[in-house]
Amino acid sequence: MLSFKMNMPFYLMVFYGSVMIIAVFILRGLLRNKLPKFVFPILWGAILLRLLVPFSLSSPLSMQIPEFLLTISNDEIAYAGAITEDIPAVQPSYATEAVEGTAVHAAITENIPAEQPSYAIETVEETAARTIAIGYKDVCSTALPYHVFIYIYIAGIFVTAGILLSQKYRYTKCLKGSLLIEHNEIINTLLREMDMGQTLVFTNDEIASPLVSGLIAPKLYLPTRMDFDSTELLRHILCHETMHIRRRDNVVKAVMLLALCAHWFNPLVWLMSKALCSDLETACDEAVLRLYNDEDARKSYAYSLLAMAITGNRPTLLYSAFSKTEVERRIQSVLHYRKASVSMLALSICLVLSGSVVFATAGQAPFSPYLTAFCSSDSSRWGVRVTLTRGVSLGNDAQSRAEQIIFDVMHADQTNDPDVLTAQITAALSEAFHIEKTAFSLELSLCLNREELFEEYARWGLVRIEKENDTMLYNKETIRTYSDKALGRYMSQPKGDVDLTVVRDRLGYITAIDAVREGDAAYDQRTREIDQHIRRYDDVPVTQEKEISANTRVQEAYAY
Repeated sequence: MLSFKMNMPFYLMVFYGSVMIIAVFILRGLLRNKLPKFVFPILWGAILLRLLVPFSLSSPLSMQIPEFLLTISNDEIAYAGAITEDIPAVQPSYATEAVEGTAVHAAITENIPAEQPSYAIETVEETAARTIAIGYKDVCSTALPYHVFIYIYIAGIFVTAGILLSQKYRYTKCLKGSLLIEHNEIINTLLREMDMGQTLVFTNDEIASPLVSGLIAPKLYLPTRMDFDSTELLRHILCHETMHIRRRDNVVKAVMLLALCAHWFNPLVWLMSKALCSDLETACDEAVLRLYNDEDARKSYAYSLLAMAITGNRPTLLYSAFSKTEVERRIQSVLHYRKASVSMLALSICLVLSGSVVFATAGQAPFSPYLTAFCSSDSSRWGVRVTLTRGVSLGNDAQSRAEQIIFDVMHADQTNDPDVLTAQITAALSEAFHIEKTAFSLELSLCLNREELFEEYARWGLVRIEKENDTMLYNKETIRTYSDKALGRYMSQPKGDVDLTVVRDRLGYITAIDAVREGDAAYDQRTREIDQHIRRYDDVPVTQEKEISANTRVQEAYAY
């Protein structure tokens, strides 16, 4: 299922277009002399489409947007609380939710006394990341305003367009003095043979090589110095230049000029323009050579290329002309021309089709992955939240339909196996919305009501002694820290005899409780981390804007 939208941000058009240009340059370097020459102009055309048209085509082949390119607005972040079914409000379920790649943890502590809040000890890596983030924010605050970059970009467009238009004006001025060739029977006969009798041919004494100029009604210009009595030379020139007209190469070059103006800051686009001109010429040469079967005719065509090549480098994006810039390579290509085999033609067609599909669907605009809230039911030990892996259109009431499907599967499932539940929900969503299964991403979290949870704990020696704040003892020992990651539960207090970690299997059942006490390496290491955390705060200067109290230091230091 494809989802087409015209909402691709410009910065992603630049990114994906640049990636495609690099890919084609690599392919061009490896297979340029092995593939038919028409392949690369088609691939360049696909890239021009990506650079200039802000379409977003989402498909199963779509490449994920790199995280460093994501710019998430508040409107795009979708968040919803837990949806519970048939569960009393005093028995909430807990889960870890992800919004646009950012972890948002729903209340993972239950009824912890206010004087003992839970905090996480900041590791060295976290401290470094926070410092970098603060530094980045400071840099951004001193950077140039956004509108300044917009002004610079617009100025660059006008400067680039001005330079190109001035060049076009100079060459157009040179062509104004051209004389229409009406009575040359050789030219008229050759054009009629090529079924191009409507093409107007002019002669001009200010040009050094034949060229085609114009978009709607292209005209052919010949230099006055050339030999108009040579039928063979005229045949080669007219065949080559009318091939440019047939293939609409001047239109392609005009689109390339638009891309240069829009992407004037991107050096890859300028390199692409040069490669495009070269590949259009070689593709045109190949198209002409397919009309000749013997080697002598190919050699004669090579001599014509050499005779009419321009001395110097002219901006051939402005028109189609014989160019001396790569004349040696073109002549070598002509002399070594061989008709493509059936296998190479098949490979070329596959390459063009696959390349066009991949290039067209390689990127998609940023989208909200949110589909459902966290759904849990008393008929299942698991809660489920579903997100989308690509931008798709699921119709009206997609969220309510998806949530109803999830609840139906939960009620029917008797296994309580998360893998089975995942497969069933994914298959049901795929069938209901008629898209591939990989478009859905499921997050499963263990959900147990409070009484069921503490009954299970009691069987492993964790006994609740106060229902109001869920204070527990482990085999009559005071607990300092306790963690049940599968449930997202965590408790901490400053003093205690043991640190606990609840271990569960993939079905969510307790298999062990890891306990460490004073004297154990893990327990002692944890104590040292707490002490270091307290000492670190001692070095923080107290200011009027932010004052760190001793109470806060103790609370954070004793967190798990």
